Amino acid sequence: MPIVRPCGVVLRGQELLVLRYRYGEHDRFNLPGGNLEADETLHDCLVREFREELNLVVVPGELLHVAETRTERSTVHLVFRVEHVGEPSMNPEQVRASGLVWLPVRDWAEAPLYPAIGAALSDWFARRSGPVYLGRIPQPWY
Repeated sequence: MPIVRPCGVVLRGQELLVLRYRYGEHDRFNLPGGNLEADETLHDCLVREFREELNLVVVPGELLHVAETRTERSTVHLVFRVEHVGEPSMNPEQVRASGLVWLPVRDWAEAPLYPAIGAALSDWFARRSGPVYLGRIPQPWY
């Protein structure tokens, strides 16, 4: 059974909110989100994850992308546009990231994102449209 992971696109002008993780000498930038829990809707999961990890109130909106990754396990990523109230601050009891980053749009396509949808997000940002289902995408790991 695949893991279902809703995640959110939070924008500040032309910047994307991501969580920075460090693996050896490599950075990886995760879209905030997490695994769906039993009896939880996708939107409820996003609201909970943003509140727990980033002390941020969000309102999930449009489904932008669906992508599948496979490493030792299969994960279905559902990427939603989310509106937010306030400024994010990491909760170290809930998240092991090394920091928050507002990633400029010019870096999205090449950034090591999780899920690895930087090019699709860049296209969506430029046109405010694009394919929703991205299929199975390669996900580099360090």
